[in-house]
Amino acid sequence: MSSKSRVLIFLISTPLVVLAAVGGLLGASTARAPQQSMAPLRVFEDVTSLVTSAYVEPVDVDKVMEGAMRGLTDGLDPSSAYLSAEEVRAVEASSPLPPADIGVVLTRQFYLRVVGVRDGSPAARAGLRTGDFLRGIDGKPTREISAFTGNRMLHGAPGSKIQLTVLRGNAAEPHVMDLVREAPKSELVTSKRLPGGEGYLRVTSFAAGAAAAIRKQIDAVRQAGATSALIDLRGIADGSAEEGIAAARHFVKSGTLATRYGTMSGWLPPSRSMSSVASASMTSATSSSVMIPSR
Repeated sequence: MSSKSRVLIFLISTPLVVLAAVGGLLGASTARAPQQSMAPLRVFEDVTSLVTSAYVEPVDVDKVMEGAMRGLTDGLDPSSAYLSAEEVRAVEASSPLPPADIGVVLTRQFYLRVVGVRDGSPAARAGLRTGDFLRGIDGKPTREISAFTGNRMLHGAPGSKIQLTVLRGNAAEPHVMDLVREAPKSELVTSKRLPGGEGYLRVTSFAAGAAAAIRKQIDAVRQAGATSALIDLRGIADGSAEEGIAAARHFVKSGTLATRYGTMSGWLPPSRSMSSVASASMTSATSSSVMIPSR
């Protein structure tokens, strides 16, 4: 074989060897990836097998699986929830809630946890505080109730009664509160002048119209002679991200105020609404929310 032929064979065979080696490495890594991702599922399968075969009483598999799904989303963050088929139908129906409530915003932390209390509401007058846990609503335990369903349970006709079982701090025993639902009466934003001459604005919610109400009250305290203002946002946990951004625009005229990303659809424009599971606000929204419907 001539030297020219040997060089030609070398030039052809070397890239093939390199491609084969790279392909082998890639194939090995892609083969390992599914195996690694399947490892937790194999553990779950083993646990399921042990529960169904070794538990002291007959096991309701559907109930156990539903509990597993709830545990999966509970492991994400308090604003994520697994919704039952009935809850999903309620979301998709978009039917309005009854007009009256007790004036609290809920999240989940083992039980339902209060993250906001509306000024002047039945809950505020009864002494409910941010951080309290609702262990029961009208005698129904909240351990397996999502914040979405808990919120719906708190709504009702004006004048209707509701009973809450409340845990606070390190108290060993819960206490019972009887409240009467009422339609929200307090204004979104109120204002006054402080003794030092500063303006004071109290924002109670970032519901629709809050940004415009803030603008109106700022103008009012300015006309009253205030040159600076204190804006009180304590205890706010309801409203929309869009309303909060619109309110912030009164003070930051240009530039990016917030950017929101989703793993499934990339960047979400500001006009998109937040997850139906969680109410977002300037003080209590988490970084992400996931709604996983059952089928």
